[in-house]
Amino acid sequence: MSFREAIVAVGQLREDGVIAEYAVGGAMAMVFWAEPVATYDLDVFVLLPAASGPLVSLAPLYQWATRQGYAVQDEHIVMEGVPVQVIPAHNDLAEEAVREAVTLEMEGTPVRVIRPEHLIALYLEPSARTRKRLERVATLLEGGVVDRPRLDAIVNRYGLTLPAGT
Repeated sequence: MSFREAIVAVGQLREDGVIAEYAVGGAMAMVFWAEPVATYDLDVFVLLPAASGPLVSLAPLYQWATRQGYAVQDEHIVMEGVPVQVIPAHNDLAEEAVREAVTLEMEGTPVRVIRPEHLIALYLEPSARTRKRLERVATLLEGGVVDRPRLDAIVNRYGLTLPAGT
């Protein structure tokens, strides 16, 4: 299982035009900003190429995976032994998080990673706001990697609320 090789495969998705852009989110993104978090999969937020109609199809993604010889298991595509969940940006916040991601390095390979301020905002969305994710918010805030004015602007722009005392 190689997260690095899975990142290379995700980059190939972009090069092949299956996705327009990507950024690593979830627990793997936490690895870049705070103490490592146990995870078995890789969450990748993506911007899809412009659609010709109102419906978004993930068929090109799964066709690409099949051509590459990658297995599909439930919501994951297993790339280089790593379950990868490809998550189309579901709203303006997720799109902004992908567009404003930073390029960092994983074992010598460039990887786009969602900034900690956007990770926090994504964790604060009502549909994502779980105890585990609020713990991740606290970890990021305590880690000294958050640009607080940037975070406050994002939280205000999207009508989110930080937990009391933060």
